[in-house]
Amino acid sequence: MTPSPAPLVEVSGLAKRYRSGASTLTVFSDLSFSLQEGEVLAVTGESGSGKSTLLHLLGGLDHPDEG
Repeated sequence: MTPSPAPLVEVSGLAKRYRSGASTLTVFSDLSFSLQEGEVLAVTGESGSGKSTLLHLLGGLDHPDEG
């Protein structure tokens, strides 16, 4: 039996929050997924839902609060 290959992308427990004074905006928390070779992922959602934030985190342009 051939072992399954490691995921190309693996995200575990990812969280991102923005703080302003006493307020905290949680963009997402405890986000987990993995992508195998050949899989396709579409990132969709309303404006302000965190799509660009997720891509910035995956690309190393921003730092997560957790994960």
